[in-house]
Formats: sequence, C-alpha cells, structure tokens
Amino acid sequence: MELQLYRNLWGIPGPRAGALDRIEAAGYHGVEAVLFNAGERRELKAALAGRALAFKAVVWTEGRTVHDHLRSFRRELRELLRLAPTSIAAIGGSDGWTDDESARYFEAVLKLEAETGLPFAHETHRGSALFHPAVTLRMLDRFPSLKLVCDFSHWVVVGERLLDDAPSVVRRCGRQAAHLHVRVGTEQMPQVPDLRLASAAPYRRAFERWWTIVWEEQRKAGLKVTSLCPELGPPAYQATDPKTGRPYSDLWDQCEWQKVRQAERFRRWQARRA
Repeated sequence: MELQLYRNLWGIPGPRAGALDRIEAAGYHGVEAVLFNAGERRELKAALAGRALAFKAVVWTEGRTVHDHLRSFRRELRELLRLAPTSIAAIGGSDGWTDDESARYFEAVLKLEAETGLPFAHETHRGSALFHPAVTLRMLDRFPSLKLVCDFSHWVVVGERLLDDAPSVVRRCGRQAAHLHVRVGTEQMPQVPDLRLASAAPYRRAFERWWTIVWEEQRKAGLKVTSLCPELGPPAYQATDPKTGRPYSDLWDQCEWQKVRQAERFRRWQARRA
C-alpha cells in the first residue's frame, strides 16, 4: 500500500503560487482546499497549471434541509470540476438530521460520485451528518460503498472522550477510509497547542494507535493507495497567547513535523508486514 501526502491550504498565507512552490519543495503529492469564491478558484487553477500536484477538492455543503445541502453540493461540485480535481472530499449534511434524512443525502451523493467518475470521501466532521461515531456506523451499514475522510479529533471533542473504549468503531471506519486528517485533539479542544510538547504525547499516542488501525483495515481491504494530511488549523483552531494573540507555535513547522513523523511511522509499519 502506497502512502500519499497532502497539504491543506488552510492557514497558509500569501499568493497560492508561492504556497504551492513551498508545498512541492516539501515533498507533498497533492493539496486539498476549501475554495469559498470564484476568485479563489481562479487563483488556484492558475497556480496548479503545469504542476504534478494532485488536487483534492473539498465540498462543504450548507443549508437546513436535505434538498438545501444537495443543491449546495451540486453547485460547489460544478464549479470545482473546472479545476480538474483528482478526488473530492466532502463535509456535508447536518448533525440535526434523522437517519432517514442522512440516508437520502448519501444516496444522492453516491449517485453524483458515480456520474462524475471521481472518488468521493466524506469527512467525520463536527456539525456534519457524520458528526458522531454511532451515526457514522449506521450510515456505513446502509452504504457499504461510502468512503471516509477520518478526522477523529472531531469525535473526541463531540464525545468528550478518547476512542480507546471503542476500537471496533475505529476498525469499522478503517475498512471504508480513503484519507486521514492527522490532527491531534483532546476532549476539550480540536487541536493541541503544539504536537511536539510532552503534554501532547498521551494524545498523540492515542491518535497514532487509531491511525495504525485504519492502515491495518485498509491493507486488509486491498487498498492500493492511502493518503494523509497534517490538517492543522490557524487561530482560532491554533492556541494563542491571550495577551498578544500570537500562536504558541509556527503552523508550518508543526505540519512539517507531523508529516515527517507519520510518514516514517507508516514506513516502519509497512516494513514490519513485508
């Protein structure tokens, strides 16, 4: 199984061409991004031209009803396809829906996936239809072809507990996982102040146990390519000094540290199974 590394453009300031230069130089295989308007789409399309970077386009739906979210999905997808993405990641639906409403949404989105011919994966994100492990498991049972972007930091905050009491949940998600967001959070915050600090180590080890389970399940499922993104966010996700408002650590440095660490962990994990 091959590991591909993606960098989210969230929190990288300045022109996109310069950001992509830096991302390419750091050895990433691709980028992912939420694009909020036509200007951002035009700028990124121009910056991606002539590069070998894959583009994972992120659809983030909005509205109240299933109809609203599907209309939003189709509108965003139509615009993002102009950028020739290689895959789609979706943050979609609402945490206030019934299972039947969520099922109507995913049934329609799976049809859209088949129509485009691109792989779609759906993030386990707060506020979305996959905001909670129990809901997600029920959707996976109803839709065995549904693929996931696993970001367990959201579930840890929502449930105010780590997932070590439910390894079967992580294992079940791993069977349908396509992509990992390797953010580390706690029961009270979505992102630790600095991954490299000793205070973060217990949480880092917990999340790494879960990511290894995902890799194990992907391997069993015969997945040829998996991917991860050190998707750490800027303020207010990132902790800041209350007096100065400045982040406690450099975001780029943290993402690079996490990228290198998890790529090495994957390499060692693969070697043990060779």
